[in-house]
Amino acid sequence: MANYIFMIYWSQMLVLYQIAVTILTYYFAKKLGTMGKAPAGTDHKVYKKKKHRILVLAVLSNLAFLIVLKYSNFLAANIASVFHSEYTAVKILLPIGISYYTLQNISYLVDVANKKVKASDSIFRFALYTSFFATILEGPITRFGEISEKLSAGDDVTPDNFVQGIERITWGMFQKDIIADHLNVVVTALFKSYTQSGALCLLAAVLCTIQLYMDFAGTIDIAIGAAKIFNITITENFRQPFFAKNASDFWHRWHITLGTFLRDYVFYPVSLSNPIQYMTKKLKKHNHRLLARYLGPVIALLFVWLANGFWHGAQWTYVLYGMYYFFFMIIEMIAEKPFEKWCERHHMPVEGWVVRTFRFIKLSFIVVIGEMVFRALDMNTAWTMVKAIFTNFNVADFVLYSGKLGMNVGNWIIVASCFTLVVIRDVLKEKQYPMREKFNHLPKYVRWALYDALVLSIIFFGAFGAGYDSLAMMYAGF
Repeated sequence: MANYIFMIYWSQMLVLYQIAVTILTYYFAKKLGTMGKAPAGTDHKVYKKKKHRILVLAVLSNLAFLIVLKYSNFLAANIASVFHSEYTAVKILLPIGISYYTLQNISYLVDVANKKVKASDSIFRFALYTSFFATILEGPITRFGEISEKLSAGDDVTPDNFVQGIERITWGMFQKDIIADHLNVVVTALFKSYTQSGALCLLAAVLCTIQLYMDFAGTIDIAIGAAKIFNITITENFRQPFFAKNASDFWHRWHITLGTFLRDYVFYPVSLSNPIQYMTKKLKKHNHRLLARYLGPVIALLFVWLANGFWHGAQWTYVLYGMYYFFFMIIEMIAEKPFEKWCERHHMPVEGWVVRTFRFIKLSFIVVIGEMVFRALDMNTAWTMVKAIFTNFNVADFVLYSGKLGMNVGNWIIVASCFTLVVIRDVLKEKQYPMREKFNHLPKYVRWALYDALVLSIIFFGAFGAGYDSLAMMYAGF
């Protein structure tokens, strides 16, 4: 009940959509759960097709709510554009968290159909999973088999869990309220008024990447900490993404739960589907071994990145963002082995500092340009900003416009200092330095001094007041 009170606070009566889709999903899963092996005397293939049709109907029922509420105006406007007719957007209120609980419902249905989890015997237990307050706004995208038992266990709040949860929440607020929310003013100004200067476009790309990372990582920390208080462990969603060696590895570290969902429920089903398997066999038969090796995964990857783009929202820049990463992943897939052989021929260790530095610079450039496209208001703005970086780059613009971006020198120093602390922490985590153990061995007065310093920094340096919305969470809109 507390979860639904939380959802009603955010979505008011729109919570009825979530309740309706929860009831539908529960009964579809119950039906799928009862369909084991084909009964004696029943054709196995016919029975399997029947089960598959029920699963498809169940998944489409979930997607129907999402498509109608989130993409109706987008689809109608684009159809009208094709036929050169006018279209006036209809105001549709979008319930909070719909993109997240839709994916969770789909994963539950598929896992039940594949016998990976047992269908819930209680609609209340299933509703508890699909409406859990800690993950409903921004994820992480959880699986029923991972947390359902803990959700319904009703464990007591222990001092250790409470302290660890509060620590994680406070660290999340530190990232979001001090770094992300301060940068929002600057990033908004850059994308609104300074899209012709290549230097300022690059600055916008870098700052919007930092803002998105700090906002999303911070709110995920808050969600994980809130769950930890109740002794519920949620899957981590970030793992030092900027230490990745390429774009593919970056997405194994950034928004991990979305990546694993797309891998398990889009990439594998597409790459193992009958048409792809048939095509691969035909290519091998005709000695097109290179095509046979890569074409199936490439097609599956295309579906993954189309899904990733559209999942983020009804906007062509999001689709372009998905295709942007699809392009780089294909390039990396093809170039990885030749690059490693080139390094070997030139006696350059792949894990040496030269190659790692090159990979870091390359990845950082790919990511910040990608996030700039992601944040751009429309396709024209995205193209204008990308073009400006390569054709109209003037370093003097940094100095000329630095005082017109909405932050004073003091705020820049605060944001830079706090972000440096985050970077240091990420470096230590990547090197597997035992921070928790070291912290616990500090004298009590030192630990409390650090706690107080963190809390006071949020109070004094957080972006509160006029011009800021401390509750706005960027990924909650997706």
